Amino acid sequence: MSARTFTKVAPAVWRSRRFIGLPDEAKVGFLYLLSNAHVTSAGVYELPRGYACADLCWTDAAYESVLRELIEVGLIDHDRDRDIILIERWFRHNPPANDDHATGTRRRLQAIESDKLREKAVAAFDEANEVRIQREAQKAAEKAAKASGNSKSVAQIIGNTSRLMETRLMRGGQ
Repeated sequence: MSARTFTKVAPAVWRSRRFIGLPDEAKVGFLYLLSNAHVTSAGVYELPRGYACADLCWTDAAYESVLRELIEVGLIDHDRDRDIILIERWFRHNPPANDDHATGTRRRLQAIESDKLREKAVAAFDEANEVRIQREAQKAAEKAAKASGNSKSVAQIIGNTSRLMETRLMRGGQ
C-alpha cells in the first residue's frame, strides 16, 4: 500500500471528452483508480482485484467491465495477470517535482513486475523528467545571469513605450 495521504485529481478530468463520455459507473471506477490507497508517485501500481471490488462494492464482472471501458478510451492500461494498473498520461498531471521525487519514482517504476507497463511508464517518466531538468537548468541560468548583473529589465525586454516604462522601478532599480 502507498504511503500517500492524498493524490491530485486534475480539474481537467471534468473537461476530458474521454472521461465525460463514460457511463457513471466507469467514471467512478476511474476516479477510484486515480485515488485509491494503492496509488503511487509512479502512476502504475499493483491493485488486487479483490481489494478494488471490496472498496467499490462491485462484483468481479462489473469491475472487469469498467476496466475494459477505461482501456478502450485510453485512460488506463492493465496487466490482468499481475493485477497492475497504469494510469495513462499520469506524468502530464503528476510530473516529478525535484531530484528526490524523481529518484523515488524511478525506484518504484523499476519494481513494477509487468514488463509492458513498466516500459510504458518509464518512457513517460523519462519524458516528463527531462522537461523538469530543462526547466530547472533554465531557472538556474536565469538566476546566475541576474546575480552577475546580466539580466534585462522589463523596459529592456518590452521596450520603452511609455513614461511608466522609464521609471526606476521598471528599469530594474537603475
